[in-house]
Amino acid sequence: MMPFSAILVVAVLLGIAVLHLLWAVGVHWPAKDEATLAKTVVGSKDIQKMPPPLASLLVAVVLIGAAHVVLAHAGLMQGFMLFQMYRIILVAMILVFSLRGLAPYIPHWRAMVPEQPFARFDQTRYGPLCLVIAALLLDVALTGRM
Repeated sequence: MMPFSAILVVAVLLGIAVLHLLWAVGVHWPAKDEATLAKTVVGSKDIQKMPPPLASLLVAVVLIGAAHVVLAHAGLMQGFMLFQMYRIILVAMILVFSLRGLAPYIPHWRAMVPEQPFARFDQTRYGPLCLVIAALLLDVALTGRM
């Protein structure tokens, strides 16, 4: 049986991927316009427009790939060599989400992304969510079936 942490983290990763796919096709949800969305989810100094759609599309693809790695590690793929490759990728994912989760509390990061409401959300929502994802991924790594 797949660990609950795997199910939960896959749902979160796919949910975030769907948001990025929506942004890639020009949907501004949950904001009212592009400038507000950019200030909410990107936060770069003086930002008024979202990054190119390809950037959001690539993030979505990476997140879908991350969900695939979790599912594979949780026992949906077979083979020792394949498992070792997924384990290495899973460890890298844990590191990336941990670093992204800690970034909002580093002054250099704060200076790079000062726009509100991103700066506030980064410390109260985005960073903590990344730390939760990292913890769930760690649980998946420790409880994987392969």
